[in-house]
Amino acid sequence: MTVPINVVTRDRLPAMAAVLARAFANDPMIRWPLPDGDGLGDRIEQTFGSIYRGIVDLGLIWEAGDGDGFAVWIPAGMSDQMFESDSAARDLVAPLTDDHAARYDVLWSWIEAQTPADAWYLDVLGVDPAKQGTGVGSALVRHGLERAARDGADAFLETAVEANVAYYERFGFRTVFDGRAADDAPRIWFMRTGG
Repeated sequence: MTVPINVVTRDRLPAMAAVLARAFANDPMIRWPLPDGDGLGDRIEQTFGSIYRGIVDLGLIWEAGDGDGFAVWIPAGMSDQMFESDSAARDLVAPLTDDHAARYDVLWSWIEAQTPADAWYLDVLGVDPAKQGTGVGSALVRHGLERAARDGADAFLETAVEANVAYYERFGFRTVFDGRAADDAPRIWFMRTGG
């Protein structure tokens, strides 16, 4: 099955945020900065809706099918722009947290410090749970890896879901580091292709 992949435009951000909120509902890295309880799904959706506003017009966000899945692939040398966009969204994310985004800042500052500038960065990959296992995620991963290969660059990502490590290994990623941003933070695996 061929999965059509297109650049996300600003009008598709709400659909993207909704899909990512469902896909990441139980992801420890996404949940750690946000308080549990009523409205958690809405807070996750608002977080995703906020952090990609600053880069959507750069053509770095990709949609598979009709909202089946989304990926953000940041070319080598452009990760600073992603993190600047994320930092600019802090004021929008802070009210969604119970610590004025202190855990959010700790986590993303730490992730930023681990992210190499010389690799294509898969910042997020999310597939609607109803479409998982149908090849949507694989198509989005391959799409970015092909672009990285044309640039002669490796690819890089992080995940806080241990089961995802084996999934990404199928595409040539290998764990280069794992750790925690803080004692109570989730364990995160950083993975890279190439040498």
